[in-house]
Amino acid sequence: MSLKIRILIADDHAHVRDDLRMVLQLTDGIEVVGEAADGQAAIDQTRTLRPDIVLMDLEMPGMNGLEAIREIKRQKLTKIIVLSVHGYPAAQEAARLAGCDAFLVKGIDFSTILRTINQVLANNSNLSIA
Repeated sequence: MSLKIRILIADDHAHVRDDLRMVLQLTDGIEVVGEAADGQAAIDQTRTLRPDIVLMDLEMPGMNGLEAIREIKRQKLTKIIVLSVHGYPAAQEAARLAGCDAFLVKGIDFSTILRTINQVLANNSNLSIA
C-alpha cells in the first residue's frame, strides 16, 4: 500500500469544497484530510493536519488567501496551489509573490489539477496555468 497525497481544501464556498472533495476522494492515491472556509482556518488546519498540498482560494472572508499563503510559507508548512476564479495576470503575480507553488483558474479540467499536484510535489514550483 502506497502513501496517499494529503490535500487540504481552503475555499469559502461549501459547494466548491464539496465538489473538489468528491472528485479528489475518487482518485487513487489522494486523501482529503481537511477543509477550511477562511484563511485563518487554513493556517490552523495546515499546522494541525500537515497536508502535502493546500488548494487555496484567494478571496475568503476574514483573512484572505494571499495572507494565508504568506503565513503558511513563512512557517514552511507545505506547498500551495491557488485555485481562483481570478486568472488575470495581477492575481497570478500577487499569488506568486505571496509564495504559492502553482496557480490554477477554477473550472479548469480535473486532469490539469491532478497533473499540477504531481508537478508541485516533484518540486516544479511556480507553475502558472491560466
